[in-house]
Amino acid sequence: MPEPLPPAEFATLMAQAGISLPAAEVEDLRHAHAKLAGMLEALRKPAPKLVAEPAFTFSTEK
Repeated sequence: MPEPLPPAEFATLMAQAGISLPAAEVEDLRHAHAKLAGMLEALRKPAPKLVAEPAFTFSTEK
C-alpha cells in the first residue's frame, strides 16, 4: 500500500478542490486516499488470461 501523502501536499489538494473539513476528517481522508491509490494501482495491472477458467473451457459439442 502506498504511503499517505504528506499533510501539506494533501492540504494543497483539498484547497484546490475547494474542500474544507475538520482536521480529524482530513487526516482520515488522507489515509483513505492512500488505500484508494493502492486499489487503483491494482486495477491498472493487466488481468490474467482466462483460458484456464472452467467457463472458457466448457464445450457444448458432443
